[in-house]
Amino acid sequence: MKPFLATTFVVLSASSFAAQAGDVYLGAGLPGITLGYAHPLDERFTLRADVTTLGRIDYDRSDDGVDYDGRVKVDRLAFFGDWYVHRNFRLTAGLTVNDARARLTGRADGTTITIGDRQYVAGPDDRLDVRVRYPTVMPYLGIGFGRPPQAVGGWGFMVDLGLAFGKPKVTGGVSGPLLSATVPREDVERELDDIRDDVERLRGIPQIGVSVVYRF
Repeated sequence: MKPFLATTFVVLSASSFAAQAGDVYLGAGLPGITLGYAHPLDERFTLRADVTTLGRIDYDRSDDGVDYDGRVKVDRLAFFGDWYVHRNFRLTAGLTVNDARARLTGRADGTTITIGDRQYVAGPDDRLDVRVRYPTVMPYLGIGFGRPPQAVGGWGFMVDLGLAFGKPKVTGGVSGPLLSATVPREDVERELDDIRDDVERLRGIPQIGVSVVYRF
Protein backbone atom coordinates (compact mmCIF):
# COMPACT_ATOMS: atom_id res chain seq x y z
CA MET A 1 0.00 0.00 0.00
CA LYS A 2 2.95 2.39 0.57
CA PRO A 3 3.88 2.66 -3.16
CA PHE A 4 0.20 3.26 -3.92
CA LEU A 5 0.02 6.15 -1.43
CA ALA A 6 3.31 7.64 -2.60
CA THR A 7 2.19 7.60 -6.23
CA THR A 8 -1.13 9.18 -5.30
CA PHE A 9 0.55 11.99 -3.39
CA VAL A 10 2.73 12.76 -6.42
CA VAL A 11 -0.30 12.82 -8.73
CA LEU A 12 -2.25 15.11 -6.41
CA SER A 13 0.69 17.48 -6.04
CA ALA A 14 1.24 17.64 -9.79
CA SER A 15 -2.44 18.29 -10.39
CA SER A 16 -2.51 21.17 -7.92
CA PHE A 17 0.38 22.97 -9.60
CA ALA A 18 -0.88 22.28 -13.12
CA ALA A 19 -4.38 23.60 -12.51
CA GLN A 20 -5.18 27.27 -13.06
CA ALA A 21 -7.27 27.48 -9.89
CA GLY A 22 -8.04 25.04 -7.15
CA ASP A 23 -7.82 24.15 -3.48
CA VAL A 24 -5.20 22.11 -1.67
CA TYR A 25 -6.40 20.86 1.73
CA LEU A 26 -4.94 19.09 4.73
CA GLY A 27 -7.28 17.59 7.31
CA ALA A 28 -7.65 15.30 10.30
CA GLY A 29 -10.44 13.20 11.79
CA LEU A 30 -11.94 9.86 10.80
CA PRO A 31 -10.64 7.83 9.11
CA GLY A 32 -7.26 9.59 9.53
CA ILE A 33 -4.98 12.30 8.14
CA THR A 34 -6.03 13.60 4.70
CA LEU A 35 -4.25 15.41 1.87
CA GLY A 36 -6.30 16.40 -1.15
CA TYR A 37 -6.97 18.66 -4.12
CA ALA A 38 -10.29 20.20 -5.23
CA HIS A 39 -10.93 21.72 -8.66
CA PRO A 40 -14.05 23.84 -9.35
CA LEU A 41 -15.99 23.10 -12.53
CA ASP A 42 -18.41 26.04 -12.31
CA GLU A 43 -20.16 28.11 -9.62
CA ARG A 44 -21.94 25.06 -8.12
CA PHE A 45 -19.79 21.99 -8.75
CA THR A 46 -16.33 20.85 -7.63
CA LEU A 47 -14.33 17.68 -8.22
CA ARG A 48 -12.03 16.41 -5.45
CA ALA A 49 -9.46 13.67 -4.92
CA ASP A 50 -7.67 12.92 -1.68
CA VAL A 51 -5.65 10.32 0.16
CA THR A 52 -6.20 9.41 3.80
CA THR A 53 -4.23 7.24 6.19
CA LEU A 54 -4.79 6.15 9.76
CA GLY A 55 -1.52 4.27 9.86
CA ARG A 56 -1.52 1.31 12.22
CA ILE A 57 -3.14 1.41 15.65
CA ASP A 58 -2.79 -1.29 18.31
CA TYR A 59 -5.49 -1.71 20.93
CA ASP A 60 -7.02 -4.16 23.41
CA ARG A 61 -10.64 -5.19 23.83
CA SER A 62 -12.67 -7.84 25.65
CA ASP A 63 -15.76 -9.58 24.28
CA ASP A 64 -17.67 -12.44 25.95
CA GLY A 65 -14.72 -13.53 28.06
CA VAL A 66 -12.16 -13.30 25.25
CA ASP A 67 -9.33 -10.79 25.63
CA TYR A 68 -8.23 -9.52 22.21
CA ASP A 69 -5.03 -7.86 21.08
CA GLY A 70 -5.99 -5.82 18.04
CA ARG A 71 -4.35 -3.99 15.17
CA VAL A 72 -6.21 -1.66 12.78
CA LYS A 73 -4.95 -0.27 9.46
CA VAL A 74 -6.76 2.16 7.15
CA ASP A 75 -5.44 3.66 3.89
CA ARG A 76 -7.85 5.29 1.46
CA LEU A 77 -7.95 7.00 -1.93
CA ALA A 78 -11.17 8.93 -2.60
CA PHE A 79 -12.82 10.64 -5.58
CA PHE A 80 -15.64 13.07 -4.80
CA GLY A 81 -18.08 15.34 -6.57
CA ASP A 82 -19.38 18.32 -4.55
CA TRP A 83 -22.63 20.15 -5.30
CA TYR A 84 -22.96 23.46 -3.46
CA VAL A 85 -26.69 23.72 -2.88
CA HIS A 86 -26.63 26.87 -0.72
CA ARG A 87 -23.64 29.13 -0.11
CA ASN A 88 -21.02 27.07 1.76
CA PHE A 89 -23.21 24.00 2.24
CA ARG A 90 -22.66 21.11 -0.15
CA LEU A 91 -23.74 17.56 -0.90
CA THR A 92 -21.02 15.07 -1.75
CA ALA A 93 -21.00 11.75 -3.60
CA GLY A 94 -18.15 9.58 -4.77
CA LEU A 95 -16.10 6.42 -4.47
CA THR A 96 -13.38 5.35 -2.07
CA VAL A 97 -10.63 2.81 -2.78
CA ASN A 98 -9.66 1.25 0.53
CA ASP A 99 -7.16 -0.89 2.32
CA ALA A 100 -9.08 -1.05 5.61
CA ARG A 101 -8.55 -4.03 7.85
CA ALA A 102 -8.24 -5.22 11.44
CA ARG A 103 -6.73 -8.28 13.03
CA LEU A 104 -7.74 -9.52 16.49
CA THR A 105 -5.94 -12.20 18.47
CA GLY A 106 -7.92 -13.67 21.39
CA ARG A 107 -6.16 -15.45 24.21
CA ALA A 108 -7.34 -17.22 27.35
CA ASP A 109 -8.04 -15.17 30.47
CA GLY A 110 -6.59 -17.55 33.02
CA THR A 111 -7.17 -21.20 32.18
CA THR A 112 -10.35 -20.98 30.08
CA ILE A 113 -11.55 -19.08 27.04
CA THR A 114 -15.17 -18.49 25.99
CA ILE A 115 -15.88 -19.20 22.30
CA GLY A 116 -19.44 -19.25 21.04
CA ASP A 117 -20.95 -19.13 24.55
CA ARG A 118 -18.97 -22.21 25.66
CA GLN A 119 -15.87 -22.36 27.81
CA TYR A 120 -12.80 -24.28 26.72
CA VAL A 121 -9.53 -25.05 28.44
CA ALA A 122 -6.73 -23.16 26.67
CA GLY A 123 -3.01 -23.24 27.08
CA PRO A 124 -0.41 -20.51 26.47
CA ASP A 125 -0.06 -21.55 22.81
CA ASP A 126 -3.80 -21.51 22.05
CA ARG A 127 -5.57 -18.53 20.49
CA LEU A 128 -8.52 -17.33 18.45
CA ASP A 129 -7.59 -15.26 15.38
CA VAL A 130 -10.14 -12.92 13.77
CA ARG A 131 -9.65 -10.85 10.61
CA VAL A 132 -11.93 -7.99 9.51
CA ARG A 133 -11.62 -6.41 6.07
CA TYR A 134 -13.77 -3.83 4.27
CA PRO A 135 -14.41 -3.92 0.50
CA THR A 136 -11.73 -2.40 -1.72
CA VAL A 137 -14.21 -0.09 -3.53
CA MET A 138 -17.09 1.55 -1.63
CA PRO A 139 -19.64 4.25 -2.60
CA TYR A 140 -19.67 7.42 -0.52
CA LEU A 141 -22.41 9.90 0.41
CA GLY A 142 -22.00 12.91 2.66
CA ILE A 143 -22.52 16.56 3.41
CA GLY A 144 -20.04 19.32 4.08
CA PHE A 145 -19.19 22.96 4.48
CA GLY A 146 -16.43 24.66 2.54
CA ARG A 147 -15.36 27.44 0.26
CA PRO A 148 -17.72 27.64 -2.75
CA PRO A 149 -16.18 27.53 -6.23
CA GLN A 150 -16.55 31.30 -6.79
CA ALA A 151 -14.67 32.26 -3.58
CA VAL A 152 -11.47 34.26 -3.92
CA GLY A 153 -8.03 32.80 -3.23
CA GLY A 154 -6.41 32.44 0.17
CA TRP A 155 -6.89 30.40 3.32
CA GLY A 156 -10.07 28.77 4.58
CA PHE A 157 -11.43 25.58 6.11
CA MET A 158 -13.94 22.85 5.32
CA VAL A 159 -15.86 20.14 7.15
CA ASP A 160 -16.86 16.69 5.85
CA LEU A 161 -19.49 14.36 7.34
CA GLY A 162 -20.40 11.18 5.54
CA LEU A 163 -20.15 7.43 5.16
CA ALA A 164 -18.44 5.05 2.73
CA PHE A 165 -20.93 2.20 2.47
CA GLY A 166 -19.67 -1.37 2.65
CA LYS A 167 -20.15 -4.60 4.57
CA PRO A 168 -16.96 -5.92 6.16
CA LYS A 169 -15.87 -9.52 5.77
CA VAL A 170 -15.11 -11.27 9.06
CA THR A 171 -13.11 -14.51 9.04
CA GLY A 172 -11.14 -16.44 11.63
CA GLY A 173 -10.32 -19.66 13.38
CA VAL A 174 -8.64 -21.27 16.39
CA SER A 175 -5.09 -22.57 16.68
CA GLY A 176 -3.02 -24.36 19.28
CA PRO A 177 -2.95 -27.92 20.63
CA LEU A 178 -5.97 -27.71 22.95
CA LEU A 179 -8.40 -25.45 21.07
CA SER A 180 -7.78 -27.07 17.69
CA ALA A 181 -8.73 -30.44 19.16
CA THR A 182 -11.79 -29.38 21.18
CA VAL A 183 -13.56 -26.36 19.59
CA PRO A 184 -16.10 -27.21 16.85
CA ARG A 185 -16.43 -24.95 13.86
CA GLU A 186 -19.99 -23.95 14.80
CA ASP A 187 -18.73 -22.34 18.03
CA VAL A 188 -16.09 -20.43 16.10
CA GLU A 189 -18.76 -19.17 13.70
CA ARG A 190 -20.98 -18.15 16.62
CA GLU A 191 -18.10 -16.10 18.04
CA LEU A 192 -17.46 -14.53 14.62
CA ASP A 193 -21.15 -13.64 14.32
CA ASP A 194 -20.92 -11.66 17.57
CA ILE A 195 -18.03 -9.67 16.13
CA ARG A 196 -19.89 -9.17 12.83
CA ASP A 197 -22.80 -7.66 14.75
CA ASP A 198 -20.43 -5.13 16.31
CA VAL A 199 -18.56 -4.04 13.16
CA GLU A 200 -21.65 -3.94 10.92
CA ARG A 201 -23.52 -1.42 13.07
CA LEU A 202 -21.84 1.51 11.29
CA ARG A 203 -22.70 0.11 7.83
CA GLY A 204 -19.34 1.29 6.52
CA ILE A 205 -16.44 3.63 7.25
CA PRO A 206 -17.46 7.04 8.64
CA GLN A 207 -15.96 10.33 7.47
CA ILE A 208 -15.78 13.06 10.12
CA GLY A 209 -13.08 15.56 9.37
CA VAL A 210 -11.98 19.19 9.43
CA SER A 211 -9.46 20.52 6.90
CA VAL A 212 -7.41 23.65 6.34
CA VAL A 213 -7.70 24.84 2.73
CA TYR A 214 -5.53 27.06 0.55
CA ARG A 215 -6.91 28.36 -2.74
CA PHE A 216 -4.51 29.35 -5.53
